[in-house]
Amino acid sequence: MQDYWRGSVEAWECDEMGHMNVRFWVRRSLDGMMLMAAGLGCDRAFAPEATATLIPVRQHIRFLREAREGAPLFFRGGVVGLEDTDMVVYGEIVHALDGAIGATFLTRLRHVEASTGKPYPWPVRTLERVPHVMVEVPIHGRPRSIPFESEPEPIESAHLIARGFQQVGLSAVRVEDADVFNRLYPEGMIGRVSTAVPNLMTAWREEATAELSAMDGQPRKAGAAVLEYRLDYLAWPGVGDFTAVYSGVAELAEKTNTLKHILTHPLTGQVYCVCEAVAVTFDLVARKVIPIPPQARASLEARLIKPI
Repeated sequence: MQDYWRGSVEAWECDEMGHMNVRFWVRRSLDGMMLMAAGLGCDRAFAPEATATLIPVRQHIRFLREAREGAPLFFRGGVVGLEDTDMVVYGEIVHALDGAIGATFLTRLRHVEASTGKPYPWPVRTLERVPHVMVEVPIHGRPRSIPFESEPEPIESAHLIARGFQQVGLSAVRVEDADVFNRLYPEGMIGRVSTAVPNLMTAWREEATAELSAMDGQPRKAGAAVLEYRLDYLAWPGVGDFTAVYSGVAELAEKTNTLKHILTHPLTGQVYCVCEAVAVTFDLVARKVIPIPPQARASLEARLIKPI
């Protein structure tokens, strides 16, 4: 794998959990993929004058080790597979001091007309360069709980509330949120989920940690961490558009809960992104994952979303 980005964690990139927020992991991965694309002959694909560009259509992420303020990191990766207009790339963000893997990214990129988003064949120069950067996905980067290749479930916005989803986020798309082609930056999708999900889970997590503390007398402070994500990007809002986030709990295990998030336009119902995440409750005092206690489990089971 080749290196495509190098930097460190800024203080303002850290969230209430004390570590780099998911939106910045995605931003750094896409910074790296942009340089990777340039090395493959698409060197002006993200400039305002570009006639063709690359957009992610699906992204699978595994978070393996948190990154806190000041941590030096770098991104490396390569191409996993190439199709007529799509490319699957693998990348990982690595802790520079000890080589520990922070997060892995398996991403399907599509070569499209910059103005319309219509799929566009790869140039010959790209086809010639791809064999030199081919990689295999390492074991630690392979999907674990959420598959990469399956198609997302069909979503009808009008039925989300009836299925048990809650509207947990509402926001506008501002100029600073969009790229030169007037598309919301990809990190804006996962960032809106990250900002919205406390409206779904914070009260429950505080109840769960309080229940555990009552059981064993250990002080705890409720937090959360995501272990695995998959995002399917279906459409791209632009400046002046609005987004709503609908979220619900789909499954429960001993320590994990699977959340589903749907990003839509709050007025038209257009679906922008379908997201699935495997999350854990995190004790911010011990910085350890904690199990789901009985009463909290029963409370969450009563809120599970209904299948289609």
